[in-house]
Amino acid sequence: MPSRRSVLTTATLVALSGCSALSTASSRLAGVRLTNTGSATREFEFTVTVDDETVYEETHTVRAAEDGATVELDDALPDRQGTITIKTAIDGTDISQETTFDDDNCYDVIVEHTGDNVVHWQSGHSDCDTFH
Repeated sequence: MPSRRSVLTTATLVALSGCSALSTASSRLAGVRLTNTGSATREFEFTVTVDDETVYEETHTVRAAEDGATVELDDALPDRQGTITIKTAIDGTDISQETTFDDDNCYDVIVEHTGDNVVHWQSGHSDCDTFH
């Protein structure tokens, strides 16, 4: 017969593990800006997954720096919360970057292609309205 201490310890561990299983990430994307500082127009393959489900997958043409090289995705992004992974690949190259957000913040992201790499610059805040 198990001792009272072992039963209480087991019950406590089960209760605590259940709580941690319930506490999931609720990150959100406020906006994304695709920026091309390179000298040639590029195709950005941009993907967003939330909790391992692809919720956005589009290719965007971003002109070269001297031609006004930004594309804003604010209104096109899904309003989903969870563990968010963004991935950017530059079509026709082996250049790509992947970033995961797994906390309770809202993120504004600048995806910058510099000619020889791609960088995800992000700022996070607990309130999405901070960025609008």
